[in-house]
This record gives sequence, C-alpha cells and structure tokens, in this order.
Amino acid sequence: MARARACFEFEHLHQPDGWLSPGYLQADEHGTIVDVAAARPLDWPHDAVRIEGYAIPGMPNLHSHGFQRALAGRTEYRSHTTDTFWTWREAMYRCAEAIDPESLEDVTAMAFLEMLRAGYTAVAEFHYVHRAPDGTRYADPAEMCWRVLAAAARVGIAVTLLPVLYLRGGFGKPLQP
Repeated sequence: MARARACFEFEHLHQPDGWLSPGYLQADEHGTIVDVAAARPLDWPHDAVRIEGYAIPGMPNLHSHGFQRALAGRTEYRSHTTDTFWTWREAMYRCAEAIDPESLEDVTAMAFLEMLRAGYTAVAEFHYVHRAPDGTRYADPAEMCWRVLAAAARVGIAVTLLPVLYLRGGFGKPLQP
C-alpha cells in the first residue's frame, strides 16, 4: 500500500452498499483513496481528521465546453425577438473563433473551478477549438488541447478530453471556412 498522506474519520461515509457510520478513509500522497473501512484500522495515526456530517462521492460532469464560460451573462436572455438557438450558436462560434490559448486556459480554468465548487470532481470536456483567431493552425496542433489540460491541472479537477471534429455546419449545411 502507498504511504498515506491523510486519514479521515467521517461521521457518515457513503459506499456502494450503503452508509458507514462512522467511516474511515485513507488517501495517498496523490489524493487517491487507498483504503476505506468501517472500523478504525489499528495502524492509523491518531491525528485522523474528523469530518462531521455526510460524505458522498463527487459527481462527474459528463458534457462540458469550458470555453463557453466566456459567454456567461451574454446569451441567457433574448436581446431581440428573432433570437433563436441559431443566433446563440453564431455568438458561440464568434467566441470560439476569437479565443487565444491563454484566454482559453483562463476561461476553462474558471469553468472547471466553478464545477469543483458545485461538487463535481471530474469533467468530460468536448473540445473543438483548435485554431488561432486568424484561422491558422498552431505550430503544435494540440496547443489548445494542452491548454484545456493545463486548466484542469491548475484547479485540480480530473478531466477526460474528448476531441471533436465537426464535418457539417448545420442541418444539411457544409462547414464554413
């Protein structure tokens, strides 16, 4: 077993087969849970952190586009009676086409941080922003992917990066250059 980083005693700890009350959890130096028990193991240090209340596993966010956090407050309401999903989509693409690597990392980190604060511990990031604002490719074709991964590392959320390639520009429409 890995060297323990921290030991916790929970008043109530949820497990797949029910509640442990109390429940004991040990994590290694990377934060990975290495042991869960219904009784305090004899070899545990006496300074286990006691946590009152209920502990449940974190939730995964299974569909995210972190860069869209930059649209918050700009598209949640109709600015014109002709606004539709398609006008929102145009605003979203304008955002995607204008974002640079540094901004992508910062905005995505903010989105991921908000997820953590809401109880999410992992995110599946559907990633389709791959080009520079002028439309050219980056020297490293994975530049924007690296920035999403850096955003996740920065805030401490687990991420699965799901690169996306769109082959159509809408129903029956080709992609626009």
